[in-house]
Amino acid sequence: MVNLFHYATSELSQDAFICWLLAHGMKEHQSEDPLLCACALDFIHRVPGLEHATEIKKIRQQYLNIDVLVTVDNIHVIIEDKTYTSVHGNQIDVYTNALIQSGVTKEDIRTVFYKIVEQFHEEDVDCTFMRTDILSILRKYKDCTNDIFQAYLTHLEEIEADTMAFKTRPIEEWKYSGTRGFFANLQKVHADYKINGWGYVSNASGGFMGMWFHRLDDETTLKAMAIYEHIEDIYLQFENNTAFSGSREDAEKAAAYILAVKVRANADDQKGNYREASEIRRALYKAFKKKLPDFKKKTFRPGVYMTVGYLTYNEKNYDTRVTEVKRALDEITVEWSQR
Repeated sequence: MVNLFHYATSELSQDAFICWLLAHGMKEHQSEDPLLCACALDFIHRVPGLEHATEIKKIRQQYLNIDVLVTVDNIHVIIEDKTYTSVHGNQIDVYTNALIQSGVTKEDIRTVFYKIVEQFHEEDVDCTFMRTDILSILRKYKDCTNDIFQAYLTHLEEIEADTMAFKTRPIEEWKYSGTRGFFANLQKVHADYKINGWGYVSNASGGFMGMWFHRLDDETTLKAMAIYEHIEDIYLQFENNTAFSGSREDAEKAAAYILAVKVRANADDQKGNYREASEIRRALYKAFKKKLPDFKKKTFRPGVYMTVGYLTYNEKNYDTRVTEVKRALDEITVEWSQR
């Protein structure tokens, strides 16, 4: 069945849905559809201080550049709406200050972040609606027969299913959504990975979904290894080519899903085209290769961020691969510190 939200994918389209839904909580529209009214008020009740609100007074779009501004009694609710992008430039603070300058007191402002896909960091807001939160509300009113409501609910259910693909499907079928779900889940369950971030990385080859973690940047350790002058840090990085299409064998050959060891060169090394840092990277590759026979390398090119080498991985052996690489790095750290 054709779904409106397969085509209405922009944040402006989602703004429109949010406004449309919440409008059913306004006094003049509450009797039009009791389930939509209940759903609208359910959303508003999640905002601190509005747990007992009985109606929505006003809804504005793009007022002072705010995605959606909802007024309930004397409370002004800023809704920052995102689909696949993230907040940038302290947007929420900017909008809050704009409201204050317009005459609204800070005590009468609430901030809400609304996003339908996962992201690495949390936003500093009064209330967050991520996809799981949104679905928990919408599912309560699944008997609503309104076509727009059902289309949006179905749209989010499809995103949820695609995101959870990492739990039931092979890695070759994860694509962008499943990989995002995989990284978000690792962030929840693997504190031992010491994850520094994850997200889409754009490059000349078409980009990939990456997760960077287990960073070795301790000055004392790097000095003991005699690489501190040229290397800022060493870290691990998952790289998934979410556009790859092929068999597992093809994926192995194409290195579509890899666990890479990375180094970040000291910016001062740029004067010499990162020659010293690149030599350290080559030495590290040889050291890893001795410990991990299937450790492979890409073409060595000098730069700030350089790949030492990598192991391929899949949905079944990723944790074993991480353990192997972490152990090898720990051993190399000790060995180089004793030279």
